[in-house]
Amino acid sequence: MLSLTARVRGLALVLLPLLFVVPVVHGAEAITRRGSKNVSGDVSEVTKTDITVRVKTPKEETITIPANEILTIAWTGEAPEAAVARSDDNSGRYSKAIDGYQKSLSTSKSTNPAAKADLEFGIARATGKQALADPKQIDAAIKLLEEFRTREHYRHFEAVQLLGELYLAKQDLIRAMTAFEAYGKAPWKEAKLKSKVQLARLKIADKKYDDAVSLYDSVLGDAADGSAESAQKQEALLGKARVLILQQKPADALKMLDEVILAADGDEVALNAEAFLRKGDCLREMGKDKDAVLDYLRVDLLFSAAKPQHAEALYQLAKLWAKVGHPERADDARDRLTESYPNSEWAGRLKAPAG
Repeated sequence: MLSLTARVRGLALVLLPLLFVVPVVHGAEAITRRGSKNVSGDVSEVTKTDITVRVKTPKEETITIPANEILTIAWTGEAPEAAVARSDDNSGRYSKAIDGYQKSLSTSKSTNPAAKADLEFGIARATGKQALADPKQIDAAIKLLEEFRTREHYRHFEAVQLLGELYLAKQDLIRAMTAFEAYGKAPWKEAKLKSKVQLARLKIADKKYDDAVSLYDSVLGDAADGSAESAQKQEALLGKARVLILQQKPADALKMLDEVILAADGDEVALNAEAFLRKGDCLREMGKDKDAVLDYLRVDLLFSAAKPQHAEALYQLAKLWAKVGHPERADDARDRLTESYPNSEWAGRLKAPAG
């Protein structure tokens, strides 16, 4: 670059800012927002932290929507399969979602690069979530998300956070830490809180329980300004309960888990699944197998969209149903675990010889 002429340097300075936005074709996009009024208009600019939209009602104006408020964007000209794929994705039907996103890519009439990137992110995200319960897919998911994170897109930080989870599942703690720290640099308080929660999980994996509790306490001591931030405080309380379980203090952990369950929003599927799963663990450790079965069963019946937790719940049910007098239900749980999650850690444990 040092050999460029002054004219070329000047041109580069003019063009450089364009590398940090995704130009889009005008259309009537429908943006579904979290906790705010939905918007319809022309998306004119996309960055890692927000999108710019020209709206016509109630008055013509240009507004900026933070990336962390965007649930979905229905892009002008996208294939009808895209909406179905998003629904499958949100419901945990990841294989169907991936097929839908791929079909949408091939049949979409949109020439909008941001719309195409959204579908490609959908494939990467669904593959990543699927991989959390199927370790054989982790490397493929990481590759997709690492490629996506290099783009200037409003899903950037979501991709980084999921990458951290995948690296953690792979026990690559250094790369997981790098991803979670990068996620914490997002300009939203909820991301900074979630980053601490995830970094605490790394401390637990490294058996540094006091360090984990300090991070969780930092989150719990912060004020919550909305439901997303409140959810991270519940995650922190749940994390402290996990530490207590590891320290063989199930009765103390149980009290925290009841607090989490009482305060958790019903839409927080993974949070609820994890809380009931750990409550089942506590009750099992306390010799209350029948009560434990009921909590594992809640994960199976109510929160099966949380795939990693669902696989673990089926494993526990496969072991406990017989102990409480229902061997046929144990067989059912075992069959569903090996059929739905054949490559999971929990299916592997079930197949492993005793002792």
